[in-house]
Amino acid sequence: MLDYLGLCPRNKAVRIFSIRAGLSRGTFYVYFLDKYDLLEKVENNLLKHIETLSTITISKTVSWLDNPSGDILSTPSSPYFSLINIFNYLGNNRFFFQTLLSENGNKQFIYKMNCLLDQLFKKLYTNTSDHILQALPSDYTIELLTSSLVSIIDHWLQKANPETPSDVAKILIQSRLFAVYQPA
Repeated sequence: MLDYLGLCPRNKAVRIFSIRAGLSRGTFYVYFLDKYDLLEKVENNLLKHIETLSTITISKTVSWLDNPSGDILSTPSSPYFSLINIFNYLGNNRFFFQTLLSENGNKQFIYKMNCLLDQLFKKLYTNTSDHILQALPSDYTIELLTSSLVSIIDHWLQKANPETPSDVAKILIQSRLFAVYQPA
């Protein structure tokens, strides 16, 4: 449906969406100004869920980073489990994220996603003891994490046979991307 919203002329996209959703065009316009309003609300809803998932687990992750105990892949409060939650959500909403992040997707959505992840990493960085993240200046660490994670998400979503959410989370944890979070 998102592909119709972005590619069809305004009236045709609304008509197609209304038919597929079992709504009249009038009902569509009760809730949305136009196809762009619908698209923006879908995008904001997707990003809000990522933010909620991240916020719920960020305090556990910060606690683990401040006092790492146990293996990162088996400790429920480690960053690994936060990533699994996010990748489960991405996987469950694969079509929407694939469409929005694709070559013909919405560049504004990619920007919003970068901003959200940037905020989350800044919050994580701010709430974590300095000794955990002192390998690089904070602005470089946050930029590296944000841009890399968006690229990995996009790569994973575009794959025909992607890894499971837990496998891709494990790949991220074991990669150099999150090496700064692993205890010595």
